[in-house]
Amino acid sequence: MTTDPLRSSLSPGGPMSVEEYLQLDRYTANAKYEYIDGVARLMSGGSVGHDRIARNVAHFIDEHFLSGPCTVFGPDVQVLIGIKSNSKENYVYPDATVSCDVSDRRRDNKLIRSPRVVVEVLSPSTEPVDRGKKLEAYQACVSIQEIMLVSQFARHVEIYRRNEEDETTWNYVLYRSDETVELACVDVFLTMDEVYRGINFDEPLLEE
Repeated sequence: MTTDPLRSSLSPGGPMSVEEYLQLDRYTANAKYEYIDGVARLMSGGSVGHDRIARNVAHFIDEHFLSGPCTVFGPDVQVLIGIKSNSKENYVYPDATVSCDVSDRRRDNKLIRSPRVVVEVLSPSTEPVDRGKKLEAYQACVSIQEIMLVSQFARHVEIYRRNEEDETTWNYVLYRSDETVELACVDVFLTMDEVYRGINFDEPLLEE
């Protein structure tokens, strides 16, 4: 059996070009890779709780968009979050993405280019990246106005909101317990009951 030399040369985890990442993305139909700061990272599967919370957030945001230009996309839609100073593009798969650009919602579209809100449900294995390089990449994307980080293990939601008077700075808001979460840039309010519908925090977690 012969091995495709191009395919074998694509090794995630180290630096690669945008072209190499896009080739990797095409070759691996059964896996998803994010590409941040020139490095491709394999995305691992999430827990049932992670999936439920992400679906809740997308569903209840979408309920607010029965009319108008804004649309919610799920975790299988790739998002381009701009070009960094090193000229490398960043490609990610947020748990949910809101775009209010009509061109992003074309039926045949495969890449969101104008994200306005991105949502990440935090997992122990991905939280360092979500709070580190990925958060920095989101904040460097000029179209993103709000970043929503959702805890899996407590009723905590964090919002990073771009400062209207100084777009290079961000305001931080932590919502707890039964407070209502505001996504100001799209005029959406979510209750904690909506975010965590179907999640029982009193149920003990199984040890691995």
